[in-house]
Amino acid sequence: MNAAKVLLLATALVGACARADRGAAGTGPTEAAAARVRRQYTSPELVPAAAYTWTAPDGTVFVLVDVESGVEGVVQARADLWMAGDGAVMRLARSDVMPEAATIGAFAFEDISGDGLPDLLGYVADSAGTAYPIFLPGARGMLVDALPEAAAGFRLTAQPEQPARVLAGPHGACAIQVWAEAPSPDSLPSGWRYLALQSGEHLGPPASAPPTCQ
Repeated sequence: MNAAKVLLLATALVGACARADRGAAGTGPTEAAAARVRRQYTSPELVPAAAYTWTAPDGTVFVLVDVESGVEGVVQARADLWMAGDGAVMRLARSDVMPEAATIGAFAFEDISGDGLPDLLGYVADSAGTAYPIFLPGARGMLVDALPEAAAGFRLTAQPEQPARVLAGPHGACAIQVWAEAPSPDSLPSGWRYLALQSGEHLGPPASAPPTCQ
C-alpha cells in the first residue's frame, strides 16, 4: 500500500477536533486559518502538502502543516505548528527535517497532553508506504517525537490495520495505543502496547495491557 492510501485512511480516522485540509476552498474559520498559513510558504522548494487544524476553547485556531520537499528527487518532510488568530499567524514550533519521509499524517491532532496546545499523534510514511507512528507534543519549542525515547528498542508500526490511537477516560486522554512488532524488549509477541500519558508531554514505558483511565 502506498503512502497516499495510508494518508487517506489516517485522515478518515481524525476526529471532529482535527481536520485535514489539502488545499480545498472553504469559508469557515479553520479553512481560512489554514489558507493564511499556507500563504506563508512562498518557496517552490517547500510544499505545504496537508494542514491539520484544531480550535482551542477561546477560538484560536492551531494549524500543523506537513511541509514536503518540492525539489525533484528529494524525499523529505517536516512538521510546522502555527497559531492563527485575529487575522495574523505565528509559527510556534517545527520539527527537524525527516529524510526519506514522503508524508506526515494524523491519527489525532488535539490537546492530548492537557496543556492547552495541540499535539500530533500521527505517522510518517516513506515513498513505499511503510509507516511508523510519531507523537509530537505541541508544547515543546521543537517538535520532537516522544515515542523513540519512551519505547526504546521497540519496533513500532502504523499500517492501515494498526492505526495508533488515543485512549481517554472521564477526565481526558490517559494513554497512547501503538502496535509493536516482535521481537521486542518485553519478549512478548507482536501486538498492542500502551504508553501512559505522564506529566506534560512525557510518556510511560510500553505496557501490554491498557491502563485504567480514571
